[in-house]
Amino acid sequence: MSKQKIQFVLLAVSFVFFFASCDAKGPFGPALLKDSKVQVSPGPSIVFVPGYKGSELVQNTGEDSWRKVWLTPSQALGFSHPDLSYREGDGIQEGNVLGSVTLIPKVIDVQVYSPWLAALRSSNRKPYVFPYDWRRDNGEISKHLESFLEKVKSENGNIAPVVVGHSNGGNLTLSVLNRRPDLIGKAVFVGTPFHSGIGFMEDLIPGVSTGLNGKIAGACVVSTFVSVLTFFPRNQSFDTKDVLTTPTGEPIQVQFFQAKDWKRFQLGIYNKASGCRSEPSLESYQSNLDKALSFRNSLEPKKKGNLPPVLVVHAVNRPTLRTLPGEKKGEDWIWDFEKGKRVPGDGRVTAESSLPPDGIPYEIFVSEAEHSALLNDEKVQKKILDFAEKR
Repeated sequence: MSKQKIQFVLLAVSFVFFFASCDAKGPFGPALLKDSKVQVSPGPSIVFVPGYKGSELVQNTGEDSWRKVWLTPSQALGFSHPDLSYREGDGIQEGNVLGSVTLIPKVIDVQVYSPWLAALRSSNRKPYVFPYDWRRDNGEISKHLESFLEKVKSENGNIAPVVVGHSNGGNLTLSVLNRRPDLIGKAVFVGTPFHSGIGFMEDLIPGVSTGLNGKIAGACVVSTFVSVLTFFPRNQSFDTKDVLTTPTGEPIQVQFFQAKDWKRFQLGIYNKASGCRSEPSLESYQSNLDKALSFRNSLEPKKKGNLPPVLVVHAVNRPTLRTLPGEKKGEDWIWDFEKGKRVPGDGRVTAESSLPPDGIPYEIFVSEAEHSALLNDEKVQKKILDFAEKR
């Protein structure tokens, strides 16, 4: 390597640690969006609920001292990989909504939600954000969201806010909507996996990288999260059917909310391809599955009462995994993601899964953006803000 290249690499690394070494600064958690302008017209406020991985995570390192463990440039580049495995009392909590991951300002800057947050700041609505610890039980988080919406409503003349949920944030919103429709004036669901599916299994076998970091949210870490188990379908419900198949396309019957089936079919952490050195007991995994099932059951629409207006935003222009073929060879189940059937979607959530269950009327807007960038589409931003203004 030439002297110039070595100098460039050292400079780049120094930039990483300069911009990533700062401690996290509070306050953290659900609140009015920072640096938002004063509301200039009467009407409902807006609450934004981000998706899985869409909130910063911070860890307490002492009295009033915090460090960001999700997501800094050094973590995205693989220089640092704090252990995000979920454990009760691990000192990790939500920070703020994840806006961007910046290595060099205006040069190397990965946008997450910052364009959408900028649109909220410049709107005529009073914007709130609901960051959360996306590793935890969604049922627990949805109750926190319910309490926050009560607070927002009471602070704004008892007018229920417009709630915008992206991906998992949409499922959290639907759970609250089913319990307390009075807390939501309008609902916007963006790339929400209402009907679940099989695509998330790739995060558990073999795991996906975050930037250049294959460890920070690898399969063994993600397998400790309760939340991710809600992305798989129930039987005998509105959820997606027949997501596992044989190589020739015949459905494989599996109960995703039974730990014994995860072990039987070597799914997730029970598969050698996950690379995990140990596996949880069936009892502990079943406990997590029970929590996940309870949350999925909370998504069943209630037939009583009036529902608020609903806008659905999704994409149909990217092949998205619909079925996962597998077969048992000797003692091992082999799941072939490359040969899985793909259907229209946003690359993460199929179009069919992103439509609300029966009983919820909605209007729809189609974006060209992929799943993580749906809210950064300026056409989507305009549609949502126009929908919020519409009387």
